[in-house]
Amino acid sequence: MFIIKKIAAFIILAFIFLTVSLDISAIERRRDQYGKDFSYYLYPIGGDIPGLGQAFGAGGSALNIANTDMDFVGYYIRGDFDATGATLLDIQLIKRRLIFDIGYNDFLVAPIVYNRGIKSNPNDFIQPKVQGAYFLGQMTLSFSERQYEYFYRYLRGYNNLLQILNNKGEEFDLEDTERETIVSHSIGASIDYTDDKLDPRRGIRFEVAAKLPVSREDLYSENIIIDYNLTAYFPVHKWDTLVFNIFHSHAYITRKGSTDFDALKNEIGLDCDQRAPGDQEDCRATEKENIDQAIANNRYGTATPLGGTQRLRSFDNGRYYAGQSLSYGVEYRWNITDEYTPFNIYIAKGVRTGLQLALFWEQGSVADEFRDLFKTQRRSYGFGFRLLLTGVVIRADFARGNEGNEFQLFITYPWSMFSVDNPG
Repeated sequence: MFIIKKIAAFIILAFIFLTVSLDISAIERRRDQYGKDFSYYLYPIGGDIPGLGQAFGAGGSALNIANTDMDFVGYYIRGDFDATGATLLDIQLIKRRLIFDIGYNDFLVAPIVYNRGIKSNPNDFIQPKVQGAYFLGQMTLSFSERQYEYFYRYLRGYNNLLQILNNKGEEFDLEDTERETIVSHSIGASIDYTDDKLDPRRGIRFEVAAKLPVSREDLYSENIIIDYNLTAYFPVHKWDTLVFNIFHSHAYITRKGSTDFDALKNEIGLDCDQRAPGDQEDCRATEKENIDQAIANNRYGTATPLGGTQRLRSFDNGRYYAGQSLSYGVEYRWNITDEYTPFNIYIAKGVRTGLQLALFWEQGSVADEFRDLFKTQRRSYGFGFRLLLTGVVIRADFARGNEGNEFQLFITYPWSMFSVDNPG
């Protein structure tokens, strides 16, 4: 409870300080938060998600359909990972009050999965090949031009583990390849005192989300994961913006699972005795690491990880994880143009609202105990280019960090609570 109170006190003090600094009482939305201008985009997709690989395909978006705020987004990509998806967003069940989103995604991926903790070896990982799909629905209650929002999110789908490769590309035999049903319930809220929800340049935004416990076998722990995200936007010169962000995630165990090594080995062991004698030693080492990870997860839970498209952008997706995670960063957004330029080029129709360059720096850590979050840190820094369109932000970021460089092409600004690679 002491740690929880410290986090709450920190957030309250930070909110008060930033509120005074920004004088949020004087901030007004600079445009209507419910779009009406119809636009569409058909586009090739060629991207690289750190830890997943490269993929190419096509996508399409239609925004503000039938003179409403409703949007459609669909995509089809193939490569190192396969993914197909379609989403309907901003369906106003009650005008400007009750908003519904629904989406479907399927995938075939072989992500790089590292060991737990901030000091995990970058050369020590496995690659589970997983096929799956999920439906996602969200209901949002909104007030005051989307300044205050409360949501409930439901995700249901399946994962099917097809194979596991070690860091040498060797495959482990699997006895259980049955589909695992995935169910997730999340609730959350946001306070958004900014001048625009999509492209804020002044103000403050605080978000909190809780992923609720789901019933599991007695062998595994159940936990609630609570994420806090605080972002402040300071105008610089006429168009530019200096952005500060701090994010904290904590897993709270609600029912503790087994920490018995042999019991977990019977459930998730790799059956190393059945392998060739020369392969048994490596197999047992990998098996022990996996079981140790499961024990730690049962003891502390696993919070939202760091690395990927949102936080610590120079690292693979989900690179660092433990019972808690903390990150903070600053980004300078230089708006090269600030415009309202309609265009119609057959495969795309809409309004270009700006071109942007960005410089950013981020730092973060993960640990099972809060006091250890500040002992060892990892950082990323780099630059990016953004194209701002009606209802869409397309960004390309180049990041450098402790383990090398990463380039990524993605949708939306960084530091989001939810994204395609972490749907929650």
